[in-house]
Amino acid sequence: MTQLAGTGNAPLGELCERFGEVCASAVDPLEIASALEFDGVSDRTARAEYGADDVFALARLLYARVPRRPYRVPWPAPVPVTRTLLHGLLYAAPAVFFPAAAALLVGRGVLPALVMALLAGWGLSQGLASVGYLRLGTAGQGQARWILRAGLAAGLVLVLAIMTVTWLVVHAQASVIAFGVGEGAYMLGASVLLVTGREYWLPVALAPGVAGSALFLLLRRPPELEQLTWAALAATPALACVLAWSPRTTLRGGRLLIPAELRAAWLAAVFGVIAAGLLSFPVVAGPSGHGGINVGALIASVPLALSMGGAEWSLSWYRRRTQRLLRMTGDPRWFRGRARLSLLTASAQYLSGTVVLVCLAIDVAVWSGQVHADRAVLLSISGYLLLGAALFLVLLLQAVRIRVLPITACAAVLATEIALRHHGLAVQVAAPAVLLAVVGAYALACLGAAVRHA
Repeated sequence: MTQLAGTGNAPLGELCERFGEVCASAVDPLEIASALEFDGVSDRTARAEYGADDVFALARLLYARVPRRPYRVPWPAPVPVTRTLLHGLLYAAPAVFFPAAAALLVGRGVLPALVMALLAGWGLSQGLASVGYLRLGTAGQGQARWILRAGLAAGLVLVLAIMTVTWLVVHAQASVIAFGVGEGAYMLGASVLLVTGREYWLPVALAPGVAGSALFLLLRRPPELEQLTWAALAATPALACVLAWSPRTTLRGGRLLIPAELRAAWLAAVFGVIAAGLLSFPVVAGPSGHGGINVGALIASVPLALSMGGAEWSLSWYRRRTQRLLRMTGDPRWFRGRARLSLLTASAQYLSGTVVLVCLAIDVAVWSGQVHADRAVLLSISGYLLLGAALFLVLLLQAVRIRVLPITACAAVLATEIALRHHGLAVQVAAPAVLLAVVGAYALACLGAAVRHA
């Protein structure tokens, strides 16, 4: 156990013992404050039990009392290429559902209902995944599975409630609402499987939906296969949720959400909603900003989904590279320059892979005669490439616990796009470019500090 330097106050001494390892390896008092808050120590507790003004003052006391004993941070394990390919396919596979569903979903309110389902699914699944990763890192697999299982149940109830309200507002047909509920349910179930490292079950869940949709499309959407296609589409979210509901985890002994997890879940959910809004806005607004089919957005959507596997690999590479740089030097200026170069390299790796995927998608679409790659299509695709690069940087910033400013920037850009939607493609390209410039400059400025990577 860490040897304490003059604990004096008995309750404070006990707290030093309790958080000894955290205090000994902390780079600054903020790390200790985060650990205290995560364990449920509030400002009121700090004042009443330890005589400190707030949690941060208490953290400074602990930082001063416990001698430093830095430890070597283990390098993040590299993400296997096979796993990134699998994740990319898992992100992209559901895209085949929508062309099939387009023939089945008719009547008023289809687009608003599906957009609402996308926003709800992204937001809730991002929040659930954030809580799961936090609990996994602090309390292990058992507690993580418990909270994910409980969160899955709560998320399904929320998705159903949101889509019910949407049905009452837009008066869409029941089939449209059912598809939206299934969309949200799949996102929640898939998030649980990904967080717990059981993504190998997702192809099982996706198989009926992908196979049924593909068959329906290949046979040119025959009416006699509509019921069978609906059954196949419904099977995918049902299987995802059943597989995510791990039978190895009981509901006993689980710990409810603590403040740190609630904050992380809230920020992740907000980011999920905003990211879904940024991705879906060009589809909803159309190239003119007043509706219509956005061919470029449809072409770019699948490559962008596939690129998430490459984003995961690039992010892992960057984290490993910065950890290696920390071990190579004690010179902050040298580290800052190399860390910035690594950031640019990771971004270039992600963007180059995405460009290749998009170019392949354009070639297939043009070769098959489905589209003509005119100026409007290429501009729309360029906007999606810029947006993909910006969201990659936002995810990278979130990986090092920088959340508020990137989320604020995304929200501001989405609000601007909505407000200036009548400018059509011009704002759909300019807004992601501004977002990329803002988060890129911020990332270069703050990720050069060694403390961000400790």
